[in-house]
Amino acid sequence: MSSPITLSGFNNIDFSQVLNALMAQERIPVTQLQTQQTALTNQKTFYATFASKLASLESAVQDLSSANAFDGRSATVSDPTAATVQAGGTTPKGTYNVLVTSLAKAQVTGTSSTHADRNTTAVAAGGTLTIGGINVIVNGPVTLDGLADAINGTANIGVSASVVQNGGNYQLVLTGKDTGATAGFAITNNLTGGSGVAFSATNAQDATNAVGSVNGIAFSTPSNVVEGVIPQSSLQLVKTAPTNPIVVTITGDRSSVKALVEKVRSAFNDVVAFIDDQQLAAKEKNPASIARDPLVRNLRSQLARVLNTERTGLGSFTAISQVGLGFTRTGQLEFNESAFDAAMDRDAAGVQALFRGNGTDSGAFTALSTTIDTYTTAGGLLPTAQSRLDDQVSKIGHRIDEYELRLAARRESLQKEFTAADLAIKQLNNSLGQLSSLGAVSS
Repeated sequence: MSSPITLSGFNNIDFSQVLNALMAQERIPVTQLQTQQTALTNQKTFYATFASKLASLESAVQDLSSANAFDGRSATVSDPTAATVQAGGTTPKGTYNVLVTSLAKAQVTGTSSTHADRNTTAVAAGGTLTIGGINVIVNGPVTLDGLADAINGTANIGVSASVVQNGGNYQLVLTGKDTGATAGFAITNNLTGGSGVAFSATNAQDATNAVGSVNGIAFSTPSNVVEGVIPQSSLQLVKTAPTNPIVVTITGDRSSVKALVEKVRSAFNDVVAFIDDQQLAAKEKNPASIARDPLVRNLRSQLARVLNTERTGLGSFTAISQVGLGFTRTGQLEFNESAFDAAMDRDAAGVQALFRGNGTDSGAFTALSTTIDTYTTAGGLLPTAQSRLDDQVSKIGHRIDEYELRLAARRESLQKEFTAADLAIKQLNNSLGQLSSLGAVSS
């Protein structure tokens, strides 16, 4: 922008005010374009929010209409202190009788020798102790605690060593890190010096497998976490039950599918509330509202129409209203869990077919997903609308830049004209002053 006009002081015309007033008048189109650009930019923000809410709804609908949405399972155990079970989504429903003859155990071997103290007397001065084929090397005097530390510090060794009190004395105990019959270990003692360490020839506990049966089918496994004996499930054994079976009952679990329905309800109502807010903003003449766009105006009724469509050929149910879903007077989706439970009790497969279809006819939520996809997919209605807004904002920005250049040139031109006018008036005033002085002298 050019520098401001400096007045000569010989006239009463403030050319700066005149220039600013003229430029403000000529700047009105730019101000209007900036206001329009701001409104369009705000619309872009609203469209981004709208796209996010639709994406959340689409994700929730796809989860509900997926093949495994109704695959929830619930497991109960007659004696939870004896076993627990984690059922998978495809675990067959039914009752499973579990007998546990023995639990999987790790080998435990202690020293037959005991010692009066654990951290004063040297029990060995050198040599090696071989445990499960791994050598523990002793290079100097070690106490019982020191020998335990040497064992525990040996890489890849399959045992943990501890010092326990036995009456008034102490002994070393080795416990295998793994359970199962193949996890046993042998000990070869080649330690020398000190008071001496001797290991018992009999294990305090042998390494064993978990052994039992499920519905008469035997199992033997090295771990107490038994996989697959109940299909697609994990059975955690806690104690033996060799004669009285542990009864595991697998039933359908509705909590997971109800959570998916609730997720759809919440996401649907979030979209409806957003559209309502935009419509209110449009009534209040907010230029940033996107409710005037037919895309937004029609979507709400289209979503409700898809869900309300009667669907024949899918089984026991033809409408979502029959399974606990419906609309309030304000268009919000509501979910009646009691009615849903009743429908599931009557025909769970029919509810699933109504939601996701049967391969020939679309279900309510597969149809809803298809409808939303026409808006959200690349090249769909919503991305197209956003691209259109981007183009409009960009074009207005170019127009504003062009106006700014013309206004700058116009201001510079006017400033030169007013500066010249101010100088001419100054010169006229000087001439008038000289004439006045001559007149005064002659008289």
